[in-house]
Amino acid sequence: TKHVGEWEHRSEIIRKRLELIDADVVCLQEVSPKSFEEDFAFMTELNYDGVELFRKGRFRPATFWRKSVVDLAAPPVHKDRTLLTTFRHVKAPGGDAEEETHNFHVLNCHLQAGKNGGRRVRQVHEGVGASVKLARKLKEKDPTSPLLIVCGDFNGGPECGAVRYLEDGAIGPEFMEDGESVTSKEKKISTSA
Repeated sequence: TKHVGEWEHRSEIIRKRLELIDADVVCLQEVSPKSFEEDFAFMTELNYDGVELFRKGRFRPATFWRKSVVDLAAPPVHKDRTLLTTFRHVKAPGGDAEEETHNFHVLNCHLQAGKNGGRRVRQVHEGVGASVKLARKLKEKDPTSPLLIVCGDFNGGPECGAVRYLEDGAIGPEFMEDGESVTSKEKKISTSA
């Protein structure tokens, strides 16, 4: 009998959920680099053949993708506990050569836990800024409005500074989290939308 807390049991649940969802891009957090290949070998069986694992930390974010559907538009960008991958859809064989492909950016976050609201805001701010910088480098049509998905483990609820920053587009020194201001000066999101 498998205990619910054992990895063997949990990995079966994760595999079944991912198989059911059948997404082209999958983002995970709290992945152990020591057992990563063994723990997620089943992703190959689910037809995920692209993967990027965050470079530092005991538990890291990892992003998987299906190369038959999407491919990297640029090398992944590693920031403080965020992993930015930029994709474009792979053109179908026999597809319209004139068809315009748009990049989309995925910011996979595993933000700092504990009483670190300011660091979490900074981590998201840097990650979003990296997507705009990369969109400029890739000469996207409107680099200040990249197609951006931000996901992951924010280590905070809907009222934490990092979420408020993303939803409101700015955060100032008056915003308090755990009794402390999350920033010494106003931070505005670098996207136009």
